[in-house]
Amino acid sequence: MLTENKKMQEFLRVNGIDAIPKYIKTGSLKRSWRLYGKTGTKTGDIMQDYQRWTPELCEKLTDLGFTGFHGALGKFSGNGGLFSVFVRGHFEFLKGGDTK
Repeated sequence: MLTENKKMQEFLRVNGIDAIPKYIKTGSLKRSWRLYGKTGTKTGDIMQDYQRWTPELCEKLTDLGFTGFHGALGKFSGNGGLFSVFVRGHFEFLKGGDTK
């Protein structure tokens, strides 16, 4: 795991969110983070493998200063109701805080 992703994962963990982060440097989603949560069980059914996207999780991420790719996070930000979102914020975890 890249250093920036490890730093983000620790930040989220300290703030009560168990997630796997990935910073996206290029492409149409550049300068954003993909955050997703797994349940810890591997059933082969994606609905069972991922945590659910909840209003509480949305509120917690918003309170931590994250925004959605196109604005505020909301109840429909999760991918089909699953905890798999693209967010912006906390660029201080990148080398030199660079967002380019």
